[in-house]
Amino acid sequence: MPLVNSSLVLATSLAVALSGCMGSALTVPEYASALEGATDVYIAESQALSGTFHRTVEDEVARIVREGADDALSEATDITKREMVLYLVLLEDAMSRYVEHLSEIPPPGGVEEEHVDYLDAVKSVRGAMPATRSSVDSASHLDGIEDAIAGSGFQDGQLRLTTACQSLEESVRAEGTGVDLGCTRSATNS
Repeated sequence: MPLVNSSLVLATSLAVALSGCMGSALTVPEYASALEGATDVYIAESQALSGTFHRTVEDEVARIVREGADDALSEATDITKREMVLYLVLLEDAMSRYVEHLSEIPPPGGVEEEHVDYLDAVKSVRGAMPATRSSVDSASHLDGIEDAIAGSGFQDGQLRLTTACQSLEESVRAEGTGVDLGCTRSATNS
């Protein structure tokens, strides 16, 4: 399903779910449905961004190799840095929309703490984006780009994000409703 249609479906389902519950928590099934909808949209968008990043870098590097660039490694580094910085800007924007959607979903009492923990974990990863972009932009070689990501708050936040996601899934299931938040399929695990 195209992302625009997914966003429309999400907005409609959130509006319907929230219209009768303004200011009050949703039932567990309503909450799970709204949460999965918001998460599916975010994951689809972030995976599309990741795919675009990888394809662009591969295509551009293949082009400079075909053209026999004198300093192909330097050009590959510049391309990778440019595209990684762009990817992180766009991913931060997608995460901001996800945070907004999560913030609009009133959790039932039995999962409220886990919802807040998950929301905080997403915000933490999003908050690490500017410093990560700066580190990537300062890298002088391809290994430096990898090191910038590996040593970043963005990467460090992934474990917390996955743990909080799994905890939220388990809490919703403990309340009697199955939910799949794709804790291990998020594109932020790039």
